[in-house]
Amino acid sequence: MAEGTVGRRDRVQLVLGVIALLAATVLVVMGAVNRSLQAQVAAGQAKIAGAQAAANVNNSLIRLLAKSAAETGDTQIRALLARNGITFRQAPGGSAATPAADAK
Repeated sequence: MAEGTVGRRDRVQLVLGVIALLAATVLVVMGAVNRSLQAQVAAGQAKIAGAQAAANVNNSLIRLLAKSAAETGDTQIRALLARNGITFRQAPGGSAATPAADAK
């Protein structure tokens, strides 16, 4: 009976060892997948930051064009802005223009 107990103990230890190896393998694979997902998220965040910077430049350009058109009475700039969905009104005092709508 003692030999049967030892054989059974060896099988249990073998099964537990195999389970531990499988768990370690799963953890390594999940770590690699996690790093890949983190890289994708970082790339997406970089795109968003770049788009935000471009939007800021776009808004500044629109404001400068509207101001220039209002100050100089340039109908071509006003028409260009209007074709792109930008309308503006001149502030009281006639010095600055405030865009009423941003570009599409």
